[in-house]
Amino acid sequence: MKHFLTLLAFDGIISTIYAIFSGFSKYSFLNCAFIIGMIYFLFGLMCFVWEKGFFNITIFAFNKLGQQLQKKRGVLCDDADITIDDFINRENNFFLTYNLLFSGLLISAISIGISFISIS
Repeated sequence: MKHFLTLLAFDGIISTIYAIFSGFSKYSFLNCAFIIGMIYFLFGLMCFVWEKGFFNITIFAFNKLGQQLQKKRGVLCDDADITIDDFINRENNFFLTYNLLFSGLLISAISIGISFISIS
């Protein structure tokens, strides 16, 4: 919860500073808040995909390819073959993943809602 509120406060501060320096036009605060919210969401989504192991098979394939190329060149390498189980069961944990996802969604949804309300 602390990180979530910190992300929201950081977004508010940056959006306010941008709005002040851009002459505080009608939608400058909302545009900046939306963009920062989408950046939060994008980084949160990337962390989520990485955590769930989407790239583990790709890393396995490149390691296997590198091992085969080293064997072909005659470079000394470990005889222990790389197994796919070493990569499939590997998990990464990022502490900001869900905070970034939810704060990005909340900020963006509120920005869109306020902009639709202010148009009508």
